[in-house]
Amino acid sequence: MVEPDRVFFVRVMREWVSRFTGKVIENFEIHLSQPMGFAGDIMSLTEFATSRQVKNLVLDFSDPVQRNLSQAQQTIRDCLLRCRYPQKNDLDVSHLFFNLLYVRTLTVCSFFLQVLQDCDDPMALHDSMKTRHLVMKTNMHANDFVGISIFLNSCPELESLTFDLVTTSRFVRARSPLVIDPVSHWLTSKAYECLEKTLKVVKVKKFRGSSNELHMLQYLIRTGCVMERVDLYEANGLNHNQKRWVLAAVEEVQQNFKRASRHLRITLHNA
Repeated sequence: MVEPDRVFFVRVMREWVSRFTGKVIENFEIHLSQPMGFAGDIMSLTEFATSRQVKNLVLDFSDPVQRNLSQAQQTIRDCLLRCRYPQKNDLDVSHLFFNLLYVRTLTVCSFFLQVLQDCDDPMALHDSMKTRHLVMKTNMHANDFVGISIFLNSCPELESLTFDLVTTSRFVRARSPLVIDPVSHWLTSKAYECLEKTLKVVKVKKFRGSSNELHMLQYLIRTGCVMERVDLYEANGLNHNQKRWVLAAVEEVQQNFKRASRHLRITLHNA
């Protein structure tokens, strides 16, 4: 979507919202790739949704165009976009988080997970959230891990956690000076309240058995005291060798990962 179309699209959204007279909204989704320059609009739309007691809120700022690009094409496109957009986050993340406190079902993307670590004190952003069901669209890159941890820490009543894995970065942001080692990050992460008391179901969609996926799963299984199910949904379109890799990864999870819950069932669902 070219810039004039994006501006027009957001204006139409704002006008529709201003005319809405209902008191309750079941579902509200904001899909806006490369949201730099639209911070005020995003804040306004989110405040509108939460003021109507939205049941299910989706915040997706990823870039669907990159799904079909080669790695070389993505690199060129990322460079062009960095020239076009200042490497500055104008989204007031703490304010946006405040608007999300009472959303019961929430979906966020990698862009949102990564801008969290730009805050001075991300673990003290806000009061506890009331989210019960959380979906994270992530490529499971190490840059997403701080954001994932912040959400686990912020949602003490979380009951189900879904990772919807994507295979490309699909967005552009300024590089963070923080270098994260996946192994040490999850080994040193504490057991958050939701993992000790409420989180019962973990789902991983488009599972490929990558090392970062396994490090994260090992942490959740090791600390999830009341966890009942880990459902792994195999990615579509895998070749024979990739399928064998997935099977080996699941065997590692089932046989060698230490479990905090005696009632945990780990299941692989074939594509």
